[in-house]
Amino acid sequence: MLRLEVIDYVDPTGQAIAARVPEFGTAAIQYGAQLIVQQNQEAVFFRDGRAMDSFGPGRYTLTTANIPILSKLLTIPWEKSPFQACVYFVGKQRFVDQGWGTRTPITLRDPDFGLVRLRGFGKFSFRVVDAPLFINEVVGTQGKVTTPEISNYLRDQVVSGLTDLLATAGIGLLELPAKFDELAAAGRAKLGAQFSQLGLELTDFFINSITPPEEVQRAIDARSSMAAVGDLQAFTMYQAAQGIGQLSKGQGEGSSAASLGLGAGIGMMLPQMLQQAMQGQQARPATATAGQESAAGAGASAPPPAASPAPLDFSSLAGDNAAPNVPAVLRQLATANGWNIQEADAVWKIEVPVGALRKQIVEVLFSLQDDQGHPVISIQSSCGPADARQAANLLRFNAQLIHGAFAIQRTDGTDRLVLRENLLAQTADPLELLRAITAIAWQADRYEEQVLGGDQA
Repeated sequence: MLRLEVIDYVDPTGQAIAARVPEFGTAAIQYGAQLIVQQNQEAVFFRDGRAMDSFGPGRYTLTTANIPILSKLLTIPWEKSPFQACVYFVGKQRFVDQGWGTRTPITLRDPDFGLVRLRGFGKFSFRVVDAPLFINEVVGTQGKVTTPEISNYLRDQVVSGLTDLLATAGIGLLELPAKFDELAAAGRAKLGAQFSQLGLELTDFFINSITPPEEVQRAIDARSSMAAVGDLQAFTMYQAAQGIGQLSKGQGEGSSAASLGLGAGIGMMLPQMLQQAMQGQQARPATATAGQESAAGAGASAPPPAASPAPLDFSSLAGDNAAPNVPAVLRQLATANGWNIQEADAVWKIEVPVGALRKQIVEVLFSLQDDQGHPVISIQSSCGPADARQAANLLRFNAQLIHGAFAIQRTDGTDRLVLRENLLAQTADPLELLRAITAIAWQADRYEEQVLGGDQA
């Protein structure tokens, strides 16, 4: 029979939260045995599966004075009076530098970017405040419990609590870095109750970083490069400039005549677009021009006229007078602007980015005609179910729209609200198509965000 005369435990690693002596089973603790408890420990006696008594730091001689249960056993007419028990030594120091991190991204709704996936990383520390409760709830019959064995469970609690905290806090992604201290304090208070149920105390909780995935970071970079995304003119100009820059590439050897004509046509329109985008540029008053001409006439004789420049020949770019190949133009624009396009016989669907992490589906219909039978290209985007109560508001919106108008379209027996613009196929040049598609997508997305509160397309 194993008899314990000196009972102690020294942890050389500093990671043991609880250790049992003996490690397996129980032992006969001798009357008068010496119990040594270190400064950062608490010893708990267990017998018959129950915690009988606990001891703080110090050295104790086990007698009936400090273990009353021995008084009953001493009355038994044995030569010696041992009893079978075990002792758990629980570390009461603070276990620091416990890292936590999200295994998978947390999906949250951000006020600026919509649905985003975030990863969080940080550290926490804890200590045991109720040794018997911790042993009963966590340790059980294990011979030894270390911080790596329990940290995984505690990390899951931390991540779960932080996810709920972020979801209810309503703090935007761009504002999170300035709120780390406040979030950490709120997280410590929220998680403290869960830790206390295990006999633990969450002493420190730190948030080192909360970052979005790489694709979200790229979207943030794109948004910072287009700070005026909230302006329709700036958004359209940005899309047009992006498309022109892409179309101007790769027009070398082997390019088709249609591709050359498309790139050259947009290139010729670029000066006019830039001129319209410049602010504060005004035409010189006609009166000043006339005055200057009179002043010039009052002086010496006018200088001889300059030689007329040689006429420019654009015949190689003009092609024939047939209607433009709209499908080919759309493919070129989709490639240049990074749009996803789904082609069908009569209706094409184009996925147009309208800002960081926001996209809008634009439909292009080819089967329509005007009253004279001319082909019409219809560009539209769905804005959700039609509501007759919104008729007055929609008319007010129509008065403010730059491109298109709101209309009701019946699809599969349901009335849908669409934002729509019609273009004559004969005159639908690349720039007009680009401006119409981006403007319809942008305006429909703003209607859904401001009126409907989310993406309804």
